[in-house]
Amino acid sequence: MINNEIFYLFAIISVGYILGNIKIRGFSLDVTAMLIVALIAGHFGMVISDAFQYFGLAIFIYAVGLQSGPGFFDTIKNEGLKLNVIATALLLLLFVIIFGFGYFFDLPKTIIDGIFTGALTSVPALAAALEIKHTPTTSVIFGLVYPFGIVATVLLIRVLPVLFRVDIDKEIEAYEAAQKTRFPDILTRNFRITNENFKTTEIKKSKIESMTSTVIERMTLDGTIIDHTSDDVSLRFGDVIRVVGTDEQLASLSIILGEEIGEEHEFQDNMSVFRLLTTNKEIVGKKIGMIKELKFLRAIITKVRRAGIDIPAYPDLTLRLGDKLYVVAPEIYTDKVIKLIGNDLLKYPAADFLPISLGVVFGILLGSIPLYIPGVGAIKLSFVGGILITALVLGRLGRVGPIVWNLSPHSTTLLKTLGQLIFIATLGTNAGKYLVESLENNGILPIVMALGALLFSMSLVAFTCKTILKMNFIDILGVISGAMTSTPSLTMANNMTKTDYPSIAYAAVYPLGLVLVIVLAQLGMKMM
Repeated sequence: MINNEIFYLFAIISVGYILGNIKIRGFSLDVTAMLIVALIAGHFGMVISDAFQYFGLAIFIYAVGLQSGPGFFDTIKNEGLKLNVIATALLLLLFVIIFGFGYFFDLPKTIIDGIFTGALTSVPALAAALEIKHTPTTSVIFGLVYPFGIVATVLLIRVLPVLFRVDIDKEIEAYEAAQKTRFPDILTRNFRITNENFKTTEIKKSKIESMTSTVIERMTLDGTIIDHTSDDVSLRFGDVIRVVGTDEQLASLSIILGEEIGEEHEFQDNMSVFRLLTTNKEIVGKKIGMIKELKFLRAIITKVRRAGIDIPAYPDLTLRLGDKLYVVAPEIYTDKVIKLIGNDLLKYPAADFLPISLGVVFGILLGSIPLYIPGVGAIKLSFVGGILITALVLGRLGRVGPIVWNLSPHSTTLLKTLGQLIFIATLGTNAGKYLVESLENNGILPIVMALGALLFSMSLVAFTCKTILKMNFIDILGVISGAMTSTPSLTMANNMTKTDYPSIAYAAVYPLGLVLVIVLAQLGMKMM
């Protein structure tokens, strides 16, 4: 049983984990250690079949896509164009450098394309190049450069913050502060309606909420409690209301209503404020306005806290697993409100594998569909691209009918960790078995060209983003990893920051990066 692939896999993971966690003056190899162990193991014959690599890659990419889905589409709307221009510039720079030096040294284009695809560590790009001209030369050079490309890219991601003297903790603080600027804190204030217009004009609660994008939480008139769950309630002169919104929204509201009164005002009702986690499968993925039970329980969701950010509880806001909801409801309905929201992540169906298996199947099918590009011909998104795009869309949707695509945080973490470990261990052993042979047959010129192009291009882009564009380094790490379509680099970036923030920029540029490397690999084979 010692010669079994399962034994090899977990032995490599174990040794790599131990070595990767050894710190010398605060520096550790992290995931690079596992890759180095796998390369050595592969050289000495401990090879793991490709099926494990694709399995690990599938569950890792699917988990990343699901988790990044909502943030990905928000990024596309806000910063997506800039991030994708940066990714395109990085890939074009790599292409020009490698092919420029390749022609300078009078290398055949089959070798140059092997260097290019190997430097990018892109199997889909290699497959695309071989579809234009199938030659073993390209594959051999790819195999020679591939492990060095992986190690160099991952190590550079690890070293870039040191080279630029970046304090990662401060970058995380700045990143979170920028997120708060886009998503301001949600506040609660009390108002007494003193605007004279309310004496003669009937103004509905729903109209005020629509005009100001606020949520009216409680209402009283002369000490009488008003049914605040009805959108048809009319606001009148002298009413006292409690409203939830951003500072800017509440400032606008004060102009409409009149006098703001202190928090000491007591509403003589039986309402309570609950802070509950969204874990009930029946409401995960649903829009707030579609949850009819809230009306029956006279409950109002006043704000949603997601990933450390306050989000207004608009009716069309889709609830995600793990959202923290601020709910106002009568005390007598306490148990029913808690049951409706869930508030217990441990009870969420962590072993619901249908969304995982279906999502991966849909992703593989999508990746196998040929896309026709003028001048290039038919290309495919490939195994990885299809799964990622499918996961991003499903993560954004949240649910389709009875199927909830969101996974619990425990399930997501397990899938990501298990997938990346299996992928890296398998990848390393398969590259390691050809390492020495390729070095003997082709020398070190392909490696030097690949490493030089990688280090120069990535460093120049990082310098431009940090110094000229003044970007947060968290986004820089994510966009470089995504442009390179490098899963190990993303793993390193996430581990360094101890967050998933780099995954947002990674997911924003990965689809374009994947298509572009495929197009460039085929273009390289067609060039004279």
